[in-house]
Order: sequence, then structure tokens, then C-alpha cells
Amino acid sequence: MNTHEQNCEEIFQEACRVLKLRDFLFKPKVIRTGDGYVKNYKLGYTNLKSKLVVVDIYTQKLKKPKKYSSILAVIAHELAHHQKKPYRQLHKFRWINRIHYPEFYKQVTKNIKKFKRDEMLGEFYK
Repeated sequence: MNTHEQNCEEIFQEACRVLKLRDFLFKPKVIRTGDGYVKNYKLGYTNLKSKLVVVDIYTQKLKKPKKYSSILAVIAHELAHHQKKPYRQLHKFRWINRIHYPEFYKQVTKNIKKFKRDEMLGEFYK
């Protein structure tokens, strides 16, 4: 019987195959049960250099397994960071980092549409 972590790993590998991205590592985010409710809460993050994607696969308060569709939405977001890389821009005489910008969110939407069209991943959106 597969555990929730193993299922999420298989889903991540399938998502990378659908988006034609290679050599990515998946790691579930580990939060101890004694930590309780945290105000500053990240659903996931990625390292552009090492191609590591870390996703929280449990709910914040009760530490129950999340739905696979919500995990896929976070995976689509994190992999879009590798497809539309962040850049620096001069804005009002200051340099700003453009991490989340309109073209980036269009890429996230494209990724989710590709997941819905896929045979295996499309089952999680029904």
C-alpha cells in the first residue's frame, strides 16, 4: 500500500513528464505536529540552482493529507518558477526582483491546463 508521500512523489514525476522538465527532485515539507498554527506559512518553495521542489502535503492545523488537486496547483506554481525565471527590473530608480509577474501566472495557468488534459493527472480534478 502506498503512503501519501509516495503518491505525491509519483504525481510530481508525472507532472514533470507532462511539462517536459527533467532532473527535478521532490521533497515533502516536514512540519512537526507540536508546532501548531503558524502565521507565516509557505505552501512550497523551490531552489533554482539545485532543482529541488519542496511542497507541503499536509494541512496546517490538523496535519491531515491534502487533496491531490491542491498539491498539483502548488507543483504547477513551483515548476513555473523554472519555466519563467525571475529577473531584476529598474522601477522608479530602484532595482526590484520580479518573481511573480503576469507572464508567470499565465504559465501557471497553462501548467494546470496541461495537468487537466493528462490522463493520469486529470483524474484528480474531477
